Amino acid sequence: MDYVIWVLPSLKIDQTFTRCTDRDTGEIKFRWGGKPNIINNMPLLFEDTGTPVSIVNNWLIYLKSTKYRKQVNTQAQALLHYFYFLDKLNIKWDEMPIISRHKPTYQFSRHLQDSVKSGNLARSTANNYLGSVVNFYKFYLARGYQFTNPPFNYEIAKVRLEGNHEYMRDKFIYVNTTDIRLNLPKNTSFGGVSRALIPLSDREWALVDDVCRVKSKVISNQDDKSISVKISQEYRLTIALARYTGLRREELTTFRSKFVYKPSSEQLKSKYLIHTDGVLISPKFGVNTKGSGSRTIEMPSELMMILHKYINSYRYIKRRKLFELNYPDEMDNPPLLITQTGHYYAPHTFNARWGEVRNTVRNSIPQFDHKFHNLRSTYAVSRIKELLNKGVKEGDALDYIQSVMGHKSRTTLLHYLKFCNEDIGANATFEQALEILLKD
Repeated sequence: MDYVIWVLPSLKIDQTFTRCTDRDTGEIKFRWGGKPNIINNMPLLFEDTGTPVSIVNNWLIYLKSTKYRKQVNTQAQALLHYFYFLDKLNIKWDEMPIISRHKPTYQFSRHLQDSVKSGNLARSTANNYLGSVVNFYKFYLARGYQFTNPPFNYEIAKVRLEGNHEYMRDKFIYVNTTDIRLNLPKNTSFGGVSRALIPLSDREWALVDDVCRVKSKVISNQDDKSISVKISQEYRLTIALARYTGLRREELTTFRSKFVYKPSSEQLKSKYLIHTDGVLISPKFGVNTKGSGSRTIEMPSELMMILHKYINSYRYIKRRKLFELNYPDEMDNPPLLITQTGHYYAPHTFNARWGEVRNTVRNSIPQFDHKFHNLRSTYAVSRIKELLNKGVKEGDALDYIQSVMGHKSRTTLLHYLKFCNEDIGANATFEQALEILLKD
C-alpha cells in the first residue's frame, strides 16, 4: 500500500450533524448546522485507494484548529514517511511489543538514523520527522488511548543554561523528555555550509546527466545482486525539473500538467521562460509548496517544449486516464508525473531511485555523496553565476533567485553566493550543459 497527501483548499469543522426524516417523502436527510470554523490549506493523509487515514488526520486538524499552527506540512510529511515505513514492515501504528527495539517507534528511529548516515535524508529532516512522530503519540497518550505497552519511555534530562553575562553563574534545569532520539554526529556541515546546500560540480553533474539521460540505466542492488535497471521517462523529467527549476520533491510530485504549454517561436529564443511566461505554483492550484506559499518559477523554454510533447504522448495519456479513474475528483487537474498504475508518485521514490543513480556515479567518483535535494542548490548556484556573468548586480540576482526558489531568508542565498565567487566561466558552462541536457 502507498500513501499520498492531499491539500484541501478549505475544510469546515465544528458543525452540528443532524439526521431528520422528510415528512412528505419519508426520505432520511442529513444536515450540518451552526457556523463552521474554516481551516485553509489543510494537508490530510490518504491511502492510495482514497481512504483517509483518520488517526493521522485527527492530529493534523487538531494542530491547525486548536494549536493554531500556520502550516503542518512537515508533520504531514513525517507521518506519510512513518506510515509508509509501517506498511513496508507490516506493523500497525499502535502495535507495541514489550521489548523497546521491536516497537515501531524505535525501529523508525533507527531507520531515520540509517537514512541520514547513507545520505538519503538530511539530519534536520530526520529530527523533524522523529519529533513529529513522538508528538503524534503524545497526542493520543494524553487522550487515554490504550496501548499494550507505551510507545516510548519518559526520562528526566539535565540541561545547562549559560549565564548571559560573565558575572552570572550557569544554571541547570530538568526537563521531561523521551528516550527515543537520533544518535548522530553534531557536525554534518562542510566548511560551515550545510551538506544540503553543496551544489554538484560540473564533472559530477556531467556524470549524473550521462547516467540519467544518455545511458538511462542505473545499477540496482536486488537480492544481493547488482543488476542494470532502465530509468523511466518520468524520472528523467524529474531530474531535469529539479536541476533546472529548483523544485522540491513535494512540489515535483504535485506539479500539474495544466502548467505545461507549447512555447511560441519567440519564447523559444529565450533560454528561460520568466515572469508572466513562467509557472505560478500554489496550493490553490494543487501544488504542495513549502509553507503553503505561492511563487512563480522559471522554466527553460526547451524543457517546456519537451514537457508539452510528453503530456501529448500516448504514454502520458494512458497514465492520465488511469489517474482519472483513481481520482475522479481531480480529473480536471492531473499531475504531470503519474505512475504506470495511475497514482501520484510518492516523494520517497525519488530518493530511492536517486540512491541508485548515486551508486552508479560512484563507479567514477567514489566520494560522490550528494542527495536528490542537492539538484536544487545546483540550480541556484548555476543561475546566480549566469546572472552575475551577464552583469546583473549581486543584490538583484539574489533577490530574483530568492523569489523563484521561495526562500524566506537571505541566509541560504548567501551560502550559494560562496560557491559563485569561484573564478569559473559559468555562463558558457551552464548554457552548454543546458543545451546538452535538453537535446533529445
